[in-house]
Order: sequence, then structure tokens, then C-alpha cells
Amino acid sequence: MAGENVAQDAILRYASAILRAALLLGILFALTQTRVAAENLGPGGGTRVIAGDEVAGPYRLYVTASPEPAQIGPVTIVVRVSDVQSGEKVKDAQVRVELALPADGLRLESAATHEDAASPIDYAAHIPVAQAGQYDGVIRVSAAQGVAELRFTQRVLPPRTTSTLLILALPFVAGLLILGGLWYFRAGPRTVSRR
Repeated sequence: MAGENVAQDAILRYASAILRAALLLGILFALTQTRVAAENLGPGGGTRVIAGDEVAGPYRLYVTASPEPAQIGPVTIVVRVSDVQSGEKVKDAQVRVELALPADGLRLESAATHEDAASPIDYAAHIPVAQAGQYDGVIRVSAAQGVAELRFTQRVLPPRTTSTLLILALPFVAGLLILGGLWYFRAGPRTVSRR
């Protein structure tokens, strides 16, 4: 009996040491991360719909921007072009996306292509944005049906830092520590009696 209690105590001490080491490694990992990279998740996730089947000239445009919220780094604008009359997707258009920061005179422009969208229907432009601010956006579409233009606003935020993530995570970690401590002290040492 005494041997079993000693073995159980050793197992509990070992498990407690492993949990403390894992918690310490988790905290160190969180502190060493300096930047969170946003992933372009494409239409349907992590995106903002700029125009949901909006008519622009002879076209119906469905436009999304990702990541949402947009941060300094690559911002992807995806455009789907349909003919207003037939509803057919237009696959041979020339699509250009422009972002302008009026306060600084900064102008970013890129062609939106099927290759960048990895889709025969959608057009995508990956625009590297190096400065936060409120951008005026313009999408220009040109094909056999004619020319169209759609204006929008794209807000780009500074990247999230580790300190921001740490501040957001602290209440969660504190709650876990309190609950873990309550569980540990409530469980207490257990003795097994054999008859």
C-alpha cells in the first residue's frame, strides 16, 4: 500500500512538472512571435464583400477583399464578372485594380488575372500594401461588352503585434490558471485502500 502511494505521488509530480513545462513553453512561444501573417482565404472566409452582384455598366460584378480586416502586407481583391443580359461569366476581360491613398499621393495598381485567382472564372490582384490608411479603390473592367468602373473604399490597418495578442490572451490564460489551480487543489492527494 505504501509503495502504491509513493508511485502515485511520483506520477502526479511528474505530470505536474510536464504541465508546468508545457505552460512555460506556450508562454515563451507566444512572447517570441512578432508578427501574425494573414492568409488569403478567398471568397467565403476571411473576406469582405465589396460588391455583391452589383451592376456596373454592361457587367454584374461580385468583388471581395481579403484578408479581413486588411493589414499591411498583401491585400487580395477578387473580381467575378458576369454579363448583365445573359448572366454568363465573362472569362476574357481585362481587369485592373487601383488603390490610392489621397493624403500621401500613393497609388498602387495591379492587373487582376485568372492565374492569380487560380480560377477560370475569377480574376484576382495581389497588391502589396506598405502603409496603413483609408484607400480609394477603383476596379476597371474592359471586354467585348464594353467598359465599366466600380469605386470602393479599402481600409488597411497596421499589423497586429505580439503585445496586442498578448493583451487579448491574458484574461484567457488567467482564467485557465485559476480553473487549473482549483481543479488541482480540489482533487488533492488520493489514497487507494485495499481490503
